[in-house]
Amino acid sequence: MNIENIRKLNNEDLIKEKESVIKNIMDGRFKHKSMALNDTSQIRKLKRDKAKILTVINERKIVGTIAATKEEMEEDDK
Repeated sequence: MNIENIRKLNNEDLIKEKESVIKNIMDGRFKHKSMALNDTSQIRKLKRDKAKILTVINERKIVGTIAATKEEMEEDDK
């Protein structure tokens, strides 16, 4: 997944995508242990996708916190 595409998703879609990636990682691990996985680099790619998704989620939380704090400070100044 590309980071630009991840940033275009809304919060609900991000959470669904994160759950899907986690499920795919787990499936990949099971297939790897049972020698059924042909491309072992898939697990690594999925882990990177998960990290990208979590990064975007955390960025949005931080931006939301900053915006809320900024609004509170503006209200206190009035």
